[in-house]
Amino acid sequence: MAQPHQAGTPIVTATNPISDLLAAPLSPDWTVEGLAEQLLGAIAGQHTAEVQEFVLDADATTDSQSRRLLRPLLACLATKSAAESRTSADLYGGRLAFKRTGPEGSVWILGQFENRPGTVRVAFRRSNSPLENSETNALQTPTLSGSVSHQGPAHSGATKPPDQLATQT
Repeated sequence: MAQPHQAGTPIVTATNPISDLLAAPLSPDWTVEGLAEQLLGAIAGQHTAEVQEFVLDADATTDSQSRRLLRPLLACLATKSAAESRTSADLYGGRLAFKRTGPEGSVWILGQFENRPGTVRVAFRRSNSPLENSETNALQTPTLSGSVSHQGPAHSGATKPPDQLATQT
């Protein structure tokens, strides 16, 4: 039977949190960039209500592979987000923003991360609509200090994209 990474199917589901993606066996030709896109695609592919939050905290992760992958993965995501939003990259902390295709069309994956020795964590929010600047600031919430988790709907309503993301396709 093919493993999820071999079959091209998303590994992230409501019953299989994103922490399992990092703990899953890596294909022989894996790359950090490929893993980042797989993570974003899996979050975007969730069948959910308006907003969903995913949190990873290295201190709460017991899998050694996940702990080793998290820092380079966050640096890669920071670089990808900066390129997509045409801003400068900060590899050690800040906001992330991605627009991807989900089951019902475009979705936004917004996040807040910290990537420093001793503090490695990220919180992603998946939304069917982009969040306004004031709501993006809300991503700096204490949920980052929690354990690896998957939370259900948290917000709904149409909003406007941040200015820097308005030109994304």
